[in-house]
Amino acid sequence: MWLLDVQDLGEPDADLTTALTLKNGNPVYALSEVERAAIHAVYALYEAMLGQPDPGLRPAALDAVRQFMHDAYSQVQIGGRLEDLRARILASTQACPYCGFGEVKDLDHYLPRGTYGELAIYPRNLVPSCGPCNNAKRAVYPGMPAAQGPGLIHAYFQLLPDEDFLHADVEFDADGTLSVTFRVDSPGMDPALAAKLQFQLDRLKLNARYRAQVNKYLSEQRTAMLMLHGAGDAIFSEFLQRSSAALAASYGRNDWRVALLRTLAADPAFCAAPEAYLGLPV
Repeated sequence: MWLLDVQDLGEPDADLTTALTLKNGNPVYALSEVERAAIHAVYALYEAMLGQPDPGLRPAALDAVRQFMHDAYSQVQIGGRLEDLRARILASTQACPYCGFGEVKDLDHYLPRGTYGELAIYPRNLVPSCGPCNNAKRAVYPGMPAAQGPGLIHAYFQLLPDEDFLHADVEFDADGTLSVTFRVDSPGMDPALAAKLQFQLDRLKLNARYRAQVNKYLSEQRTAMLMLHGAGDAIFSEFLQRSSAALAASYGRNDWRVALLRTLAADPAFCAAPEAYLGLPV
């Protein structure tokens, strides 16, 4: 959740040529050497800006080709001339980085191709994502009016502090139902980054979408948890802490599962009687 390894660029020059050349060899648009160099300069600036907006990403030298680059994204779809690029990016992760559980089927343009056509097929502007997250994010872009929100973090380039900033607030209702709400809270974090992370949780409606995931996850863990609880509350709490740490090694310390187990391990009511809550709807 949150971050992915930076995408391998592959062969950008070859991708440009393939995107703008029909299978019969006829050009859709014949790039000049000046335009090709300008596209590479845009790619380099994108890296330097860590994917954030900059006027230099829309140089005048690319005014003629911008729409063709925008339209070339159709070749990244299944059956297109660049479908291998799509397959490679989707295969780079097993779960959507925006939510941490969704099946990756879409490619999200972090900077929208409607504005930045030059980046329509650039691998590091394409974030593998699930359909619900991609649909929820569509109208969100870096630099949008502040009244609309601060935008989402870049899954490839955002620097996140090595600390626990995702927290799960758990309440137990009288009927044994768990109520779980995730939030971002880190006193030492830059307020602008904290606002962006919380905005991402809210914009993608993750708290509502996590309910089914929490139910499913706790149901899968139910047998092991109840067996370990027989050894005593303290050992059970330690088991939850160690499970949280093990998941953090695989998914990061601010994955939703990690935050959930971290909270449950510190909750006396749950550690005293997990059987009263496990297996019931969240």
